[in-house]
Amino acid sequence: MASKLLNDDFLNLICLDFSCSTAEEAIRQAGNLLLKNQYITENYIDGMLRREQEHPTYLDYGVMIPHGTQDTLSCVLHPGISIVSIPQGFSYFGHRVSFVIGISSQEEDPLQELMQITDILLEPEKRIRLLNPSSKQEIIDVINENYFEKGEL
Repeated sequence: MASKLLNDDFLNLICLDFSCSTAEEAIRQAGNLLLKNQYITENYIDGMLRREQEHPTYLDYGVMIPHGTQDTLSCVLHPGISIVSIPQGFSYFGHRVSFVIGISSQEEDPLQELMQITDILLEPEKRIRLLNPSSKQEIIDVINENYFEKGEL
């Protein structure tokens, strides 16, 4: 994802209206999008699940950001993100999660991706558009607009 705008290929990395009742199901869906689009190998999903058990990745605003562990960094073929929108949400450590951003990164801490997501979440108008999209294209538009404003993706 770093240093480029998202294009129509990113539509394949977004799942709207996913239904699930657990974090594991949501993480698997985010991971499977990355796997299907050749960003990761299958073992990376296991790392995402292990990381979540060891260090939950819930941010705020109903968002969690699962990513792999140190031992699965070699399973990343390309850095990127996947997005799973879960309108009904699910309960997670006292929070309601409705948006999962899977991150494939070849670094232990995917700081650039996290900073971009945080920038969007901290601005109410952008946050509402990102977390309640009317289409996959709207998600791409919000992220790209933020890139133009902040100059970094």
